[in-house]
Amino acid sequence: MQKPTVVPLSPVIVIGLDGATWDIARPLMETGCMPNLARLVARGTAGPLASTVPPISAAAWVTFLTGQNPGRHGVYQFRKFDLSTYGGYRDEFATSGDYQGRSLPELVSQRGGRVGSVGVPMTYPPFAVNGFLVSGFPRPFGPAPQVYPESMARDLGRWDEMPDNFNFSLSPEETARAADYWVQKYTDISLDALNEQEFDLFLIVWNSTDNIPHLFWKYADPDYPAYDAKGAQQFGQVINHQYEVADREIGRLLEAIPEPGETTIFVMSDHGMGPYPHRQVHLNAWLAGQGLLRRRAGTSGKSRRFNRMVSGLRRNLPTQWRERLRHRMPAGMRANLFARHMNLSNVDWSETQVYRFKIFPSVEGIVVNMVGRQSEGIVSPGDEYERLCEHLVEMLAELTDPDTGVPIVARASRREELFEGPYLDDIPDILVELTADYTGGAAIDGPLVTPMPMDQLSEYSASHHPTGLFVAAGPGVRQGEWLEGANIVDMAPTILYSMGLPISPAMDGNVLIDLFSPDARKPVAFEEYETQPAADGVQLSADEEAAIREQLAGLGYLRE
Repeated sequence: MQKPTVVPLSPVIVIGLDGATWDIARPLMETGCMPNLARLVARGTAGPLASTVPPISAAAWVTFLTGQNPGRHGVYQFRKFDLSTYGGYRDEFATSGDYQGRSLPELVSQRGGRVGSVGVPMTYPPFAVNGFLVSGFPRPFGPAPQVYPESMARDLGRWDEMPDNFNFSLSPEETARAADYWVQKYTDISLDALNEQEFDLFLIVWNSTDNIPHLFWKYADPDYPAYDAKGAQQFGQVINHQYEVADREIGRLLEAIPEPGETTIFVMSDHGMGPYPHRQVHLNAWLAGQGLLRRRAGTSGKSRRFNRMVSGLRRNLPTQWRERLRHRMPAGMRANLFARHMNLSNVDWSETQVYRFKIFPSVEGIVVNMVGRQSEGIVSPGDEYERLCEHLVEMLAELTDPDTGVPIVARASRREELFEGPYLDDIPDILVELTADYTGGAAIDGPLVTPMPMDQLSEYSASHHPTGLFVAAGPGVRQGEWLEGANIVDMAPTILYSMGLPISPAMDGNVLIDLFSPDARKPVAFEEYETQPAADGVQLSADEEAAIREQLAGLGYLRE
């Protein structure tokens, strides 16, 4: 790393509560269970924080780190897209190598800022900063932490004294204990560092406010279709407990700040969280009904009986066995398994103009079968493509549930409306954001909407929602205010502004100038940083890929 140019900076601490939502935090604050967050809100400005589309940690945290939209930084999902194939995914994971040279810790380091980073997602493999960095999820788990500089690993000691909190072979009791442990562990590392030296930018993220709701929502929400009343007696408060643990650790960090009046504190989440959608919308069936997709003659429009049997058997296996079996398959076989599950083998591509592409529970993709892109593309680029996309966006916006009349689609957008940059062509042609009760299904014919199977609702009972939270408190920040309209892409430029640093012109986000009182505002300055061109990423070993795949599958990100 190039020797930094030293400039005086105003210190900033960023505390990430992965997946946190005001829907849970606010009632706990009102009852006195989150007093530290409540005090920060009272002496600062708070509000909702819009996530990326989809609201997935991979895209959202990289957007936070770079101040760039996914079309520019290139990380859209944990797995990489490949629209030239009908399966749509490469068997390759996004890593820190996909955006290195453009991240907030690196830009601050360039200007002489001392940086500490603990547990920020998507920072594996660790990379050089002017300070230290402990990689966050997803990363392999073993006896030693993944850290820059490597010499720091000895100081941090054994990393496997407690199971990884993403290890979902654990019982519910063990999972809850592991979550508590790792929140405190990350805080202990941070406190040791903060007590030894001063930092201009310090980042810490706790994951338990994300991974615990994924598994424990069914115990906490009596209105959830798969509510477990018996389990609720033991686990009904586990989610609230994780918020309370996070609040306790916020308090510990605030006590370690030597001159708190001179430090700006940001608390933020990458997305929100809520109940897993309980109704499936089968967009391929709808497209077939519009004459835009054709089922192959002699096949069923539903998942083949063999595929359903295999999926059922796999779901009945313990998670760790299921994923060990899967990641031992050759990459081509894994891709074929995904394509079969998506029912793609039943599509007649020679008569299909568009098809559904699975992205995330709350966001579906529509991909045009285009000449020159897919092997059997039939839609010509240019006017035919444009007319088809515009027609689909208009029709999707009006889509309602035939059983209830309730709107299914919150927003349908051309990709150009949401993203820009060199990776735009990697993104599905149309993004379909579904309303809260709906997720995607794979059927090619039959009803448009069907109920989600109860066993699947029980396995992963919460999913990400598009709105997270943020709080800012510190010198010049308005007190007791509520600010609407903030987006996660705005966080990096706002942090640079708070530190007294210029904004990189390569950033897409804006400084949240309304956070600051009028007398504390100064002109927003822009200046080039030594940002590097996008690389091809970091090549993970087979063992690293297997470990990361198991973590992601445990949280349902590779759910098939």
